Order: sequence, then C-alpha cells, then structure tokens
Amino acid sequence: MKGSIFRLLLLMGLLAAITQAQVVRADAGTPVLLAAGALLLCGLFAGKVAKGMGLPRLTGYLLVGVAVGPYALGFIPNAGVKGLELVKGLAVSLIALVAGTELHLGLIRRVGARVALLCATVCGLTFAVCFAATFALKPVLPFLTPMSVPQALAVSALMSTVVVSFSPTVTIAIVQETSARGSFTEFLMALVIIGDLFVMVAFGLAAGVTRATFGSGLDLPALVGGVGWELFGSVAVGCLLAVAMLLYMRGVNRELPLFLVGLSFAAAEGGARLHLSPLLVSLAAGALIANLDEREGRRIHHAINQAGLPVFALFFAAAGAGLRLDTLVTVGPAALLLVALRGLAIWGACRRFAPAEDPRLKRYLWMGLISQAGVTFGLAALVSRTFPTFGPQVEVLIIAMITAHELVGPVLTRRALMGSGEIRAEEAGGGA
Repeated sequence: MKGSIFRLLLLMGLLAAITQAQVVRADAGTPVLLAAGALLLCGLFAGKVAKGMGLPRLTGYLLVGVAVGPYALGFIPNAGVKGLELVKGLAVSLIALVAGTELHLGLIRRVGARVALLCATVCGLTFAVCFAATFALKPVLPFLTPMSVPQALAVSALMSTVVVSFSPTVTIAIVQETSARGSFTEFLMALVIIGDLFVMVAFGLAAGVTRATFGSGLDLPALVGGVGWELFGSVAVGCLLAVAMLLYMRGVNRELPLFLVGLSFAAAEGGARLHLSPLLVSLAAGALIANLDEREGRRIHHAINQAGLPVFALFFAAAGAGLRLDTLVTVGPAALLLVALRGLAIWGACRRFAPAEDPRLKRYLWMGLISQAGVTFGLAALVSRTFPTFGPQVEVLIIAMITAHELVGPVLTRRALMGSGEIRAEEAGGGA
C-alpha cells in the first residue's frame, strides 16, 4: 500500500505542477485527455490505497476524483470532466450487463414477490417522508417560495421521486469488487434494481403532473406512452442486443472483452438518443443471455471483470470530480436534512417490513440502499432541462444530496455485505 500512496502523491504533485505552470489550460484543447489520463491513473492508485485501508475501491476512486476535481484542488478543468460523459454511459452499461447476468429466473422466483413488496414499502415510505419535508421547506427554499400550493405540491412530489432512487451502479460495483455471494446479496441487488424501475415509472407520472400544474395541461396518452416506451422499448432493444451477443459469441467468438465494450458503448449512446434507459437495455440483455445460456452468461461476467476495471476507475473518479462541493454551501442545510430523513425512512422501513425469516435483512439491508449515483444524476439533469424555470435549482439541491450519499454510501454497502457474512474472507480482510 505504501507504494500506491507514494505513486498517488507523485501523480497529484505532477498535476499540481502542470496546473501551476499553466502548461495545460482549459482553452488549450486537451482538457478531456488530461482529465481522462489523470483520473484513470489517480483512480487506480487511490482504489488500491482504499482497499489497503479496508474501504471499497470505489470510495478511493470517488474521493480522489473529488480531491483533484474542479470543485476542490482544481487540478482537473471542469470542461475535462464534462467531456467524460461518454465514459459514464459506457460504465453504466457494462455494470448493468453484469448485473443482468445475475438475474436468473430461479432468483426471481425465490425472492421476486418479497423484494417487490418490500421495495414498494421502502420507496413509498421514503417518498412520503421526503415529500412532506420538501413541502414544509417551501418558505425557505427559493424555488418553491413563489409557487402556488398546487405547483409546490407537484414540484415537491417530482423532487421526492428523484430523491427516493437507489444506485444499482454502486451496489453492483461493490458486489463485483468483494465477490460477495449469497441470499442477502441477491436480495439487495434485486431490490435496488426493482426500486429504480419503480422510480422511473413514478418519475414519468410526476413529471406529467408537474407539467400540467404549470399550464401545459395533462396529456395522459403521451405520459403513459413515454413511460411505456422507456420501459418496454428498453427491454425490447435489450433482447435484440442479447441475440446479437449470442450470435457473435457462437459464430465469431474472438476478442470478447473488446466486443462487449463496443456493444455497451453503442447501447449507451443509442439508448440515450432513442429516449430509452441504457441501464435497462443492458440489464435486459444480460438477463436474457443468462437465462438462455448460463455458460455464455458466465463468460460475459468474466470478460467484463477482465476489461472493466479501468472503465470503472475512470467512471467513479469522474463522478467524484463532478460532485459540486460548492452546492453544499448554498443548499447544504436543506440537503442534509433531506439526507437524514431519507436515511431514517429507509432504516425504519427495512427494520419494520423486511422479511423476518432472515434477520440479516432487518439489520443490514438499509445500509445497501443509501447510495445514489447515475440514475439520480440523470433524473436531476432531466428535471433541469424539462423545467428551466425552477429545474436548475432543484438539480443543485439533489446534487448536494448525491454528494453526501456518495461519500458514505459505498462504505455502508460494503459494511452491509460484510455484516451479512457473504464477502469472501480475503476480500473482507482487505487483502491484495
């Protein structure tokens, strides 16, 4: 670990020297290359340091991204971080593809009904608590203060829908990192995935109602059609991708990691342009392959494990660099209040309603539901674009919450898996 710390400090010193000497400037045309190279190398070494300290690698990626990013030390220009959106989409697709290969029909039959019931309870209670708190903050939140009561209620509901969301990306990345296996891990992964499906549907409905309260009218067919296209269209495209993957693996079967990276990139970019969910597209593809041909599913799992580390390191380091620490100053108190209430609601719902036959669910499950990342970022950005009059302020508040959740969520998820006893011994000990 000492070697990794030394190399990390050396890299950060080099970045500081570059910044001070103004060798690379924001207008020099290379901010994306600088950001990609610096975040990748710093992320890889920070991940090793974090693991040596008994923390998730992901926490190391995030923290070093925050440190060298534009909102802390400023070694990486903001333009460079924004230029890495393509990497973010690729990483989400790869992670979702791996997650899909874990969704066997046997698992869904074993835990599907219990997961869906608990998920509805957790999401419902968390939404109710955050909705009431947000509306109660109307006198002090600048974007809510001038609104009428119906408008404030609609915007509170819209924001609370986003706030409820979990992070399949973080959960799956931690499960991959720790090689956790068992019924608790299966339950947690199924819950975060189904939870975000709930959130996507609820968000579409809340956005339609909000649009109606601001005078554009409630277009119910368009509302239902939009939500249906995102869900069912994503699954349909994911099934087509699965067929393409199986044909390639059985017919060509060369350079599989490279092929999967290319296909995941296409899924991320194409899905976004078609207003589909890249997460759901890749998830459906992985699930179909795993259930049609289990051996090919395991090969995909292995190939992404081999090729994914640099992508994941860069993705989470870039996510850390994009966390706007300055937002904590302006909306910090309200954000921290909502963070605390969301955590309490999730904890209370899990303690009260988690299946009693496995005591680990009541004790540890809530820890795995705190993280927020890609889906929440995406929905917050969508609010900002859809409602330009108040959306940017809502986005700032949500990003402030994501910042807090990202700093503690991965650690809590790892603790949940450790507490469940499903992490392999060498991983739990932070071995090499």
